[in-house]
Amino acid sequence: MDDDRLDPVRIPHPLSVLDQIEQEHEAEEAAHLQASDTPWGQVLAAYIDVLTELIASQPEGEEPGEETDVPERDH
Repeated sequence: MDDDRLDPVRIPHPLSVLDQIEQEHEAEEAAHLQASDTPWGQVLAAYIDVLTELIASQPEGEEPGEETDVPERDH
């Protein structure tokens, strides 16, 4: 049996591996966003406007996402 593969120095910590994967994903995502023709500033501004409208439409004292008495739709 090969004891080198069980050597703790050679086995990276699982959180280190996950951190590396996250960093690679973030770099990939940033490259895709920069290469895209989508005007992200406008998209984000529109998203904020919609969220603001949703918040403003909530009854006084009620937080968005709280359970309300909304009739269920037929599926």
